[in-house]
Amino acid sequence: MQLEHVTLFGSGIGIGAHCTLRAVLDEARRKTLLTLMELAEGHSPNDCWDDRRAEDLLRSQSTPEELRELGMSEKMIEHIFAETHG
Repeated sequence: MQLEHVTLFGSGIGIGAHCTLRAVLDEARRKTLLTLMELAEGHSPNDCWDDRRAEDLLRSQSTPEELRELGMSEKMIEHIFAETHG
């Protein structure tokens, strides 16, 4: 079992955490990416800014493979990772 040492909010207090910490962080990341995917796929005129920002975040924080695993359509993946935006 892998142990990680975590410092609590810069307090200098460290705790040993089991590898379950990684699972919690992975689940939080997955939920964040799913939320960004929903925003990026929005089709309301009010969503325009959210769409672009979500696309920018998805482009910088994920990979096409990761989004594919989460169920994003190939068309949307191609749009997000297209060479030119603007």
